Amino acid sequence: MIFALERLRALRAGKSLDPPALTDIDELPMDWRIEFEERAAILEYDGKLTREDADKQALKEIIIRMDNLK
Repeated sequence: MIFALERLRALRAGKSLDPPALTDIDELPMDWRIEFEERAAILEYDGKLTREDADKQALKEIIIRMDNLK
């Protein structure tokens, strides 16, 4: 419920709901970097993605998870 209220407030304020502009894996804090590496490996192996696509998807997912903790 709180997440929905935050999204509504952001929309009313004209703020973007897109994930923050974190685009470099090296900018991730170490604990999130570890999560990223694990998620990318799972996406590559189980999801049959290329390493590049797995990295992109994993970064998107990690950014969203980080943003949800704010």
